[in-house]
Amino acid sequence: MAVLSLMAVSATPALSAPGSYEPNDTIAGSVGPLSNHQSYAAALEAENDKDFFFFYVTSPASPVTVTLKNLGSPFLSYVGVSILDSSGTSVGSVTNVEEGDEKAVTVTLEPQKYFVEVMSNLDYGAEYSLGTEGGTGAFGPYAAIASHCAAARSASATAQVGLEKAEAKLQRTTARLRRSRYSARGARRSAQSAYRKAKARTAAKRKAVAAARAAQRPWCFIPQ
Repeated sequence: MAVLSLMAVSATPALSAPGSYEPNDTIAGSVGPLSNHQSYAAALEAENDKDFFFFYVTSPASPVTVTLKNLGSPFLSYVGVSILDSSGTSVGSVTNVEEGDEKAVTVTLEPQKYFVEVMSNLDYGAEYSLGTEGGTGAFGPYAAIASHCAAARSASATAQVGLEKAEAKLQRTTARLRRSRYSARGARRSAQSAYRKAKARTAAKRKAVAAARAAQRPWCFIPQ
């Protein structure tokens, strides 16, 4: 699923007290965000049921652990869990968690919106709990992402203003250089020096703008 399609589901319901978070049977209907050092109890309540949750990573190279515990069911059900990236691709999973057992999936993730998919291997009715653990930035608030984005956009706007001023100066020194062709040697040298400085400054400002625009990723492209 593309990022643009995920942006349309920003009004997802927030997690409340432990219990059923239905309907959360699709990525588009996922609930969250999951918080760090928390446990969430739910159940796969229908045949072929899947549950989806989401969370944010707000700092680079954040270790994330999701622990799935099978709390039992009327049937002999096995459950599994996958962590999905923003495109819906699995970046880590565990399967065949038996009744009364638990397994954990641990991955190191970059800033982005991620999803947790819980599924049953057999039948339905399995109750389970999800536990979350991670380092700095794991299961972080979206406000941290928005803050990074705002700072990056401000820096980009400042760099753009600097570039525009440098380009204006370059235009003036270019015109001065052209006029100096018939001037005395000293005037020509002065015009040439001013032109070279303005040209170098403009090139540096263009690089600064490119860097500032690049710094907006991934922050300004993470859907809520």
